[in-house]
Amino acid sequence: MNALIIDCLAVGKGKKLLTRDVIGAGPRTVKGILESEGISTKIVPYENFNINNTKDYDLILISAMTSDFRAVKNLVYSIKLKTNKKILIGGPISTDLYLLEKIEGDITVVGEGEITLRELIKKDFNPENIKGTTYWKDGLKINPLREVLKNLDLITPSTKIDDYKNYKTARVYVEVVRGCSNFKRALLLCKYKNCNLCKNGTLKCPSNINPGCGFCSVPSIFGYAKSRKEEKILEEVEELLKFGCKRIVLSAPDFLDYGRESYNPYEKPNYDAIESLLSQCHELSKKYDANIMVENVKANLFDEKIAKILSKYIKSTIYIGCETGDKEHAKLLGRPSYPEDVLKAVKLAKKYNLKAQVYFIYSLPGETKERAKNTIKFMYKIKPYIDKITVYKFRPLPFSAFQNLKPKVTKYSLMIKETANKINLEIKKKYIGKVLDVLISEEHFKNKNDAVGYLEDSGLMVVVKDGKNYIGKKKKVKIIDAYPKYLIGKLIY
Repeated sequence: MNALIIDCLAVGKGKKLLTRDVIGAGPRTVKGILESEGISTKIVPYENFNINNTKDYDLILISAMTSDFRAVKNLVYSIKLKTNKKILIGGPISTDLYLLEKIEGDITVVGEGEITLRELIKKDFNPENIKGTTYWKDGLKINPLREVLKNLDLITPSTKIDDYKNYKTARVYVEVVRGCSNFKRALLLCKYKNCNLCKNGTLKCPSNINPGCGFCSVPSIFGYAKSRKEEKILEEVEELLKFGCKRIVLSAPDFLDYGRESYNPYEKPNYDAIESLLSQCHELSKKYDANIMVENVKANLFDEKIAKILSKYIKSTIYIGCETGDKEHAKLLGRPSYPEDVLKAVKLAKKYNLKAQVYFIYSLPGETKERAKNTIKFMYKIKPYIDKITVYKFRPLPFSAFQNLKPKVTKYSLMIKETANKINLEIKKKYIGKVLDVLISEEHFKNKNDAVGYLEDSGLMVVVKDGKNYIGKKKKVKIIDAYPKYLIGKLIY
């Protein structure tokens, strides 16, 4: 049997505009499972997919996020016009249990697929009575959800990375933690105002509110934080580096959850486990002349000891979720960190020469005129210490506490977005005149003489004038102009 995985992650309506230099862990994990069961498998990014090639495969799998719905719907429709091959859909998009009523696929894998996929293979992809699947048979059938995966040794990603043309310049994600330690609840939905059970996280909620920040589905789908074994991570990282990858991201909802199993977001990090992993990754990065990075960290766990460890072993930007600059709003959202924690964290990052990027979300439930204004004020407060602000519009995700709530976009919501763009432009203008190392990744979308590259440590996008002949190489580039979402530079020969 031959299988094709179509990587649709972050393609939105049909074109991957942001995070083009990201290769996610999910499709590689699916490929590894299939290959371990004797199925020859190839990954193709959405934009490189040729529908005429479907004849070469017996099975088609699609990996996508909730925001990729339109692209996936059109893709499945076009495939079904050409072939009657079985189509499996997985990834975050499949948390919608009624997806197959909207998209003409055959099976969805809901949540973690390590056990579900192996059971499907053994039953020749007959999903009847297999937990964690939905399928179409005389109407939509929804099987019971699967229990959260506890044996992380079942995560066996493929390291044959050349399915992606840009693997030598892309950020390749290696999963180190699954799940999240934030088992607080969104108090906005709480019926028992004096309950206080979830002050430090709880597995049971008398109001039956899904765990975690109200807008996030990670704790409901993946459970509390669990870590892969250090030797498994290092083995995967080294195999990727041997293959030629130059940028590895140790991926986790919160990297500081590594080395512990917890549903208490205030439990101290496992400093020894974190330092052990990073020190050995640092040795690998020197051996293979590569950069190994971490991303997401909870602000309340980012203390001076962590800052020292990270600054010793990595050359990386850290990503911190703030979401709202209003403390009371943060409490209502179920946040483990408050704005003052974020301010402390970005100051520490600056002190230890770590770049920090901070996330916000506009149109969140509970957002008011006053809370939006407080968020804008807070953005300016952290501006001297950060490298970028990333802002998203609230989207109700299946299995999140806010899954049934809709975004209410107001002029104050849009002010949050506009302020982020303004601050980002001001920050990026500071790069003008600097000469930086840029990994040149691909041709520019419109001007074929130019190329698109990325800063090694942060992933900031740089449009390199006349850079088309240097794709796949690291070059010195002088920054000559800046926009809110990217820099423009010229080659230094």
